[in-house]
Amino acid sequence: MNGDTMGDEHREALERMGKKMGDYIPHTLKAIYEHNPEMLELIERMDRVLLEDGALDKKTKRLIALACVATRMCEECIYPQAKVAMNYGATKEEILETLEVCMVTGGVPTFSIAKNGIAKLFSEYEE
Repeated sequence: MNGDTMGDEHREALERMGKKMGDYIPHTLKAIYEHNPEMLELIERMDRVLLEDGALDKKTKRLIALACVATRMCEECIYPQAKVAMNYGATKEEILETLEVCMVTGGVPTFSIAKNGIAKLFSEYEE
């Protein structure tokens, strides 16, 4: 295979993941595609647990992922996880309740770290 064919395969992986997330590609995945496209194959394999229904539906999985990134204090991760959760049908109330659980288990900073990403997401849906 030549470089162009490999580039096409990686682009297709990026587009498949974006489609599975409700036609949304987080900026981190775009950056990985631009700088290390081979890594997308690994990420796509690992993300299957989040992108497909199993014992838990994918909306619930994204809400759990949102709770995890909030507890891990990853401010840049909040918006993408919450956006995909909403793309999967999560309501504002479910997202906020997820963050309330984080406050109980991880402390108030978990909500503080999430406020900007959540405000951005909610303002997009109100427009």
